[in-house]
Amino acid sequence: MEVQSESIIKEGVFYFSGTLNRQSSSMDAYFLYQEVRKMKTLISVSLFVAILTLPTAAIAQDLVLYFPFEGNGDTVTDESGKGNDGKLDNGKANRVDSQDKRFGKAMEFTTKERIAVPESDSLKFDTEVSFVMWLNNADEPGGIGTLPRIISRTGDQHELAMDSGHLQRGHFAYYFGGNPGWTGAMKVTENKWHHIALTFDGSEFLIYLDGKQESELKGGGKKAFTGITYIGSRHTGLAEAYAGLLDELAIYAGVLDQKQIEEIMNEGVLDQFPVEPNGKLTTTWASIKNVP
Repeated sequence: MEVQSESIIKEGVFYFSGTLNRQSSSMDAYFLYQEVRKMKTLISVSLFVAILTLPTAAIAQDLVLYFPFEGNGDTVTDESGKGNDGKLDNGKANRVDSQDKRFGKAMEFTTKERIAVPESDSLKFDTEVSFVMWLNNADEPGGIGTLPRIISRTGDQHELAMDSGHLQRGHFAYYFGGNPGWTGAMKVTENKWHHIALTFDGSEFLIYLDGKQESELKGGGKKAFTGITYIGSRHTGLAEAYAGLLDELAIYAGVLDQKQIEEIMNEGVLDQFPVEPNGKLTTTWASIKNVP
């Protein structure tokens, strides 16, 4: 008895048919086995190639540190999944309520506190980097010294600061080990919550305030980021220490675009803010933080 059918691949599943003769079933089974092996190999290779050809943007941004500043004590837990917990190496942790209790705590800095995050494999990355944070600057200078540091790294590799007189008081400023030197981006109104993001791709810096691009600067070049990361003051000590509140601070190995930054600002680093059944945010983080 013969059964007619055909060999096809449909929706990733191999379907075999052909002329099968029950009197030669052993031979037919052998050829069927060989055909299936060929098809499985072809499918595996195709899937591997598809993964390799995914758009870079789909895999380029790796969350390597995320401090929502919840918990207790002087250890600051990293919620990125990378295990990059920080610890107060100067002063004591002072967590204060955010504007809405649903979003937990923010960390208060009074120029006496600094968080140290040890070097790790995930925090050692090349060139491309993004920083996001909510910031409530205590006063125009934002701390002590000429450039009170929000984020610092050994050797001034990536310095984010509130300028208290070096270039222009009350402006957000940054420095990445030279080329360019210290650069002022935009004024940040004191005693108000603002969302700040900085991205660097090796050729330009983009700075965002409350989800909108405010500054662009060409320059930089290839860099390798290593060493201890500090939050709240410069890596050299407390001579240039920040004063104000920080919340939802995150570092990405990769470059975020404006749409991603807006999503992070409104929906949270981990998409954790409440959403109604129709997909509309019940209360955006921007409104929670009282951005004017």
